[in-house]
Amino acid sequence: MPNDLIHKKFQRRSNQLEIVDNLYDDATFSEYYRLVIDQDSLLENDLDIYKRYFDKTVSVLEIGSGTGRIFNHLFQEGYDIYGIEPSAEMSKYIDENGRDRVYPLTLQEAEYLPKRDIEVIIIPATSVSLFSLSDLERFLEYVKQQQPSIKRIIFDFLKEDFFIDSMDIIQSHTLGLGKFYYVNFFDRSGERIVYNLVNSEKLGISVKYAYSHASVQTLFEKLGMAFNVILDSDRYTMIEGVFNGH
Repeated sequence: MPNDLIHKKFQRRSNQLEIVDNLYDDATFSEYYRLVIDQDSLLENDLDIYKRYFDKTVSVLEIGSGTGRIFNHLFQEGYDIYGIEPSAEMSKYIDENGRDRVYPLTLQEAEYLPKRDIEVIIIPATSVSLFSLSDLERFLEYVKQQQPSIKRIIFDFLKEDFFIDSMDIIQSHTLGLGKFYYVNFFDRSGERIVYNLVNSEKLGISVKYAYSHASVQTLFEKLGMAFNVILDSDRYTMIEGVFNGH
């Protein structure tokens, strides 16, 4: 495991821990994620906001369905929602009656989704940060060329200043699973943000990318897409991108 993916304050301790190079594939960390994200006040209104942009007649694709925080609610309310989620550990929390609507794919593999009449794409819970801006650009170009039924994409992200303000600060959560420590820090290149999540037995790693209002707007303009800010705060932004012709 490259040293630049383990925070300096955890490196000595990491010799006694199981290293999980993708924390979303781990049962313990997936359960932690489910518990923490259900309590995240930053996201508490996002479900209602998403529902302003489609009704139950519209086919919706959620990228990064995770443990089903958004998917389960919409599916149980009768929305025509589909999802992609590559982690089997995360997907086990998806409503079992809707699990066949969630495909084990990543954003980079979305072309293999058999559903062809999607109209709206959502990427909740700041999950877009798991993809580089170039990954997102390739995906949007694919949508424009191959999925003309798609009218809009809605996603949210934490601002760069949020990451900068929290860099290298060890924080903790105590849940029913025990105590967890976590930290964000830049890798050696300074281009990627590394997240470490640690408990008494394991150290999990996730690599993220910073997004900004300017970088997303520039990308959308490059692709001929309209750009609308839905929600903006000191730490968090939700935006809508509208494809040409819609």
